[in-house]
Amino acid sequence: MSRKLRLLLYGDVDLNIMDGSAVWLTSMANVLHLDPNITTDVLLKARIKTEHLITEIQGLDNVRVIDPFSRFASSKFVNKNRLQRDEAISLIEELNAQEPYDCIILRGLSFVIDYLKQATLLHKTIPYITDFTHDPKQISETEREELRQIYQSFPNVFVQTEQMGELLKQLIDCEGKKFSLLYPMIPKPQKEPNFKNTHDRLVYSGKFAADWYTEEILNAFARLAQTDSGLTLSVVGDKFQGDLVQKKDEILRVMKEADAIHWYGAVARHKSLEIIRDADLGICWRSERIDHDESVELSTKLLEYGQLGKPVLLRRTKMYEELLGSDYFLFVDNEAEWIEKTLRILNDSKLYRQTARRVYERTKKFTFNEAYERLRPLLWHFCDKKINLVFAGHDLKFIQAAITHFEQHPNVNVRIDQWSGHDEHDSEHSTECLEWADVIFCEWGLGNAVWYSQNKKKGQKLFVRMHLQERETSFPSQFHLENIDQIIVISPYIFEEFHRVCQIPREKMIMIYNMIDTNKFNKTKIDNTQVAYHLGICGILPKRKRLDRALDILEQLWKKDHRYKLFVKGKLPEELKWLMKREDEKQYYDAIFARIKQAPWGKNVIFDEHGNDMDEWFRKIGYILSTSDFESFHLAPMEGLASASLPAVWHWTGAETIYPKEFLFENDTDIVDYILKTQHKLPYHQGQHYVQKTFDKKRIIEQIEELVLS
Repeated sequence: MSRKLRLLLYGDVDLNIMDGSAVWLTSMANVLHLDPNITTDVLLKARIKTEHLITEIQGLDNVRVIDPFSRFASSKFVNKNRLQRDEAISLIEELNAQEPYDCIILRGLSFVIDYLKQATLLHKTIPYITDFTHDPKQISETEREELRQIYQSFPNVFVQTEQMGELLKQLIDCEGKKFSLLYPMIPKPQKEPNFKNTHDRLVYSGKFAADWYTEEILNAFARLAQTDSGLTLSVVGDKFQGDLVQKKDEILRVMKEADAIHWYGAVARHKSLEIIRDADLGICWRSERIDHDESVELSTKLLEYGQLGKPVLLRRTKMYEELLGSDYFLFVDNEAEWIEKTLRILNDSKLYRQTARRVYERTKKFTFNEAYERLRPLLWHFCDKKINLVFAGHDLKFIQAAITHFEQHPNVNVRIDQWSGHDEHDSEHSTECLEWADVIFCEWGLGNAVWYSQNKKKGQKLFVRMHLQERETSFPSQFHLENIDQIIVISPYIFEEFHRVCQIPREKMIMIYNMIDTNKFNKTKIDNTQVAYHLGICGILPKRKRLDRALDILEQLWKKDHRYKLFVKGKLPEELKWLMKREDEKQYYDAIFARIKQAPWGKNVIFDEHGNDMDEWFRKIGYILSTSDFESFHLAPMEGLASASLPAVWHWTGAETIYPKEFLFENDTDIVDYILKTQHKLPYHQGQHYVQKTFDKKRIIEQIEELVLS
């Protein structure tokens, strides 16, 4: 493995103080930690004195916490407990000089403005800005210009919400192409909540400030408790701001003296989440100064409550209506509504369950895992190392176009692990490929997929493309599914078959059709006067391909017009010794060839050698037959359409998910009638557009590339 990404994370925040910006820093570290190929340095602003937040990132794999006062002990700091902005900038430059970073992520408007003036690393830095003046009427021209410079100077800028991005576009008159979404991030719960009220317990977690309605919440709960003495309130946090700093002692006294209120003070995030998990109703009710229709910031607490299965009391705003729906039950604008709806929700189990589940479903996209999936393409864009991609399998012909594409890709190195059979390979070479690879692509889900899924290394990506043959083997049951990132299947029917027969979870699979080089097949027919009498069938082994049906069709047509011929393309039975060892297969083909030899139309069956000249072969074919009992996809009829031939497909199960119904038939008589009635349509150019739009190799390879290189 060659690709590693080195990141530096710095926020102009103090991890001793429990607030949203500090929680953001630890959340970001947890998100980056999800990728084992990313190493992250977190540079601290302040010497750690309390453990509530730092414990959230200590011990994370590939995350290194840098205490500047220990790491740079010989340096002279203005304040030996907190970095000044210019000191932090100098340390970032020094750390980068010692071991260069691929990308640097910063938070804090004032810090970023100074960084903009002093640092030399702007080209690989992404700032995250939330603390600017949100009111277009109040923001100064100086601040607008600073925001404009930030946008112009950095390759990307993180914004918290779509609404914040739109506001910034308005404030600084920009297109916003550099903006990247970085929603608030929350841990993913270990299991889905039960959406039940079990304790009649409300919970508030956050700061104590006038606009956060600390006093209003306590007063409303006091009145609520008079109505129902069985209710309790859990309160988490110890940060007092603004006017409430003067009222701190009084507010703490109220909480401590109330039997129904349990104040926990400041606790680590994981402990806060435990307290929320044990409660039943989250409180996120704030003043109109904070939550209004022009608001552009999203409450992290709302998201935490939601992912832990709690319905949430909050003020109605446009942004929250977009998130939760305009009919969300727990929008409250005043104390009376707050009390009334709290009593309703806690005493109506159906309403509780519906409301809680809605918040849970609508907040799923804010988990650490979802956040990383959004961040990954942007972050890895800063890595200039090529991706090492291995293709492994015994038969690579169906994926060869993609292999060729990646071999020519400027950001990819390709190696081939050619297997000699379904489970036969050079283990030494496979091991070398394994050690080298960043991404492994197994063509066919056979022994190759078993071996790589059992031996895949941490940080590698493994994709397996499956066709149909695998369904009848024991190989899928030997997969280590947890080590396979995605299984690609080539048709909707096969998608369901692998789920039904092999018990592969649907969420583990993705459907991407087989590919066709439509340009290659777009050639003129050799003789338009004869092509209408030329039938073709490609691939007649094993017997499930049903060559006998194709002969039946030829025989009926020949009786009407002796010009009809059947061209058979592909290997003959005697070329596959293993097939001829199966008595039923041998008997079938012996009978087939005896029939051809004895038939008056026998000379009209022409066998063409197996080869990669299909584009030339189709120049003489008017109708391409697919008479199989079953197939996973069957490329030949689609290649026929691409070459302006008409397909006639025996309706094997799943064919309707690939081919238009006009080309599907239930018996040979219908196929014969179809051929007789459609001769005037040849060459059939109308079908070429359908194939190009749906199956062209460029389109399919783009889908594979997006999946494999994302």
